[in-house]
Amino acid sequence: MAQQPIAEAFTTTKRSWWEKSIVYQIYPKSFYDSNQDGIGDLQGVIQKLDYLQEIGIDVIWLSPVYTSPMDDNGYDISDYQGIAEEFGTMEDMEQLIAEADRRGMKLIMDLVVNHTSDEHPWFAESRTNKLHPQRDWYIWKDRNENGGPPNQWQSVFGGSCWEYEPVTDQYYMHTFSKKQPDLNWENPQLRQAVYDMIHWWIEKGIAGFRVDAITFIKKVFDAAGHEVGVVKANQKGVQTFLTELSNQSFRPYDLLTVAEAPGVTLEQLSSYVGEDGYFSMLFEFDHVDLDLGKDGLWFKPKKWELSDFKKAISNSQKIFNRQGWGALYLENHDQPRSLSKFIEPDGIGPVSAKMLATVYFLLKGTPFIYQGQELGMTNTAFASVESFNDLASIDQYHSALKEGFSEADALTAVGNRSRDNARTPMQWNDTENAGFSKEKPWLAVNDNYSVVNAEHRNDPESVFSYYQQLIHLRKNSDYADVLTYGQYEEVLENHPDAIAYIRRDETKSIAVIANFKNKNVKIDLPFGVKNVILTNDSVTEKFDALKPYECAVLELLN
Repeated sequence: MAQQPIAEAFTTTKRSWWEKSIVYQIYPKSFYDSNQDGIGDLQGVIQKLDYLQEIGIDVIWLSPVYTSPMDDNGYDISDYQGIAEEFGTMEDMEQLIAEADRRGMKLIMDLVVNHTSDEHPWFAESRTNKLHPQRDWYIWKDRNENGGPPNQWQSVFGGSCWEYEPVTDQYYMHTFSKKQPDLNWENPQLRQAVYDMIHWWIEKGIAGFRVDAITFIKKVFDAAGHEVGVVKANQKGVQTFLTELSNQSFRPYDLLTVAEAPGVTLEQLSSYVGEDGYFSMLFEFDHVDLDLGKDGLWFKPKKWELSDFKKAISNSQKIFNRQGWGALYLENHDQPRSLSKFIEPDGIGPVSAKMLATVYFLLKGTPFIYQGQELGMTNTAFASVESFNDLASIDQYHSALKEGFSEADALTAVGNRSRDNARTPMQWNDTENAGFSKEKPWLAVNDNYSVVNAEHRNDPESVFSYYQQLIHLRKNSDYADVLTYGQYEEVLENHPDAIAYIRRDETKSIAVIANFKNKNVKIDLPFGVKNVILTNDSVTEKFDALKPYECAVLELLN
């Protein structure tokens, strides 16, 4: 019914190399320990490049390995042009870039420029006195009329976002940890220093960046600052900074840039990404934060329905039909494992893992795989608050206790959402510590490593093998073009238990159907089926019912 717009979109859109890429995120601390000290490292990544090539990966997103005191696992950077000793050396980094390139893979790194560590030389200089040239590289404010913080803004990690410094009798601002002072993007010298650092890494051979918390860089200090609340992202005026950042650092190069951009609305989405946007793509949160409670309280999760998930997916996909590009993901280092979030406990397994993979992987956009997702890794169990490493998890736990939760209930509630779920060591085999290290890992290995591990990947029924098939479909099959560039069309939008959509261009129409529930469901498909391309089970020829967590990719009759 809309063949002309579909054909037009298919033939006139400018193509970029990253549109047909598959991205794999590595959390280096938990990936593979090459020197057996309990911490993953760059040589560990190098040793596993053949594994990534085996999956079919084009781009590696490497979480921070910069020099850092590790207050927030490397997102508190003390030297942007240095490598943390626990991860290796700059020579290791250069070797990783070269070895990845030799295998046809590109490397992107985290770009963390909303804040630095309080141990960064810039901040060390800034805090010395009010007249220092770098004082204004950070955000300093006087005490309020009562001698307290400048306003009542709260840190994302809990507590005031202001930290008092007696040496100069002022407060500095930190959106996150007090050891992560915010940079002052109003200062042009600071911005230029950031751009110089970005160019330095590009010259090293980096192919792009995942841009961390970038919509926090604009602060608006007005009457609203007296309200109690978490620091707000995407404030008016941030677009000026993002335009300059893009023009100075990204546009001169053929980069992949994906932004973590809290606060960006659906109406703004198309202006932030794509050919005329600030970034190649950005991570959206609506579909992964469906369970997030009011004010971001993990221990007061919100009940959600499949209709909420479907609406979140469709809202952005329909925008990408017209303009921009999507970053497709269900997991990353800041999210719990998707199997444990979206699937009922008694339904977690290879079938449901394959279903989730199919649903998100064949949407319009670039798929991101988080380490271990291709194996079906799940949330872990936390024995006590001491089991947490993540700052946000610890803060949420103590907040739950203040709200009257018992220690056991607080541990369970926060544990379900903890970022540490994604940070447990990669499960390579069924030997001690899951083959991650011979030493005790920095974070405990999930107890299910004997069953869920990479040694099973050669089994044609494994989750790993299924991801390979999905990647083949997107990159090398007769359906690659339609699955990359085809328009998105929602189907069965009112079905309470199933999800379905069509990817369509002027030559082919491909449907994805999936049962999101641990029960048999009936469906009534409004199209004719020409061919079954892929399934995680055995779909009946009538296509009128699906078994628990069953899914299929279908070629339709035109």
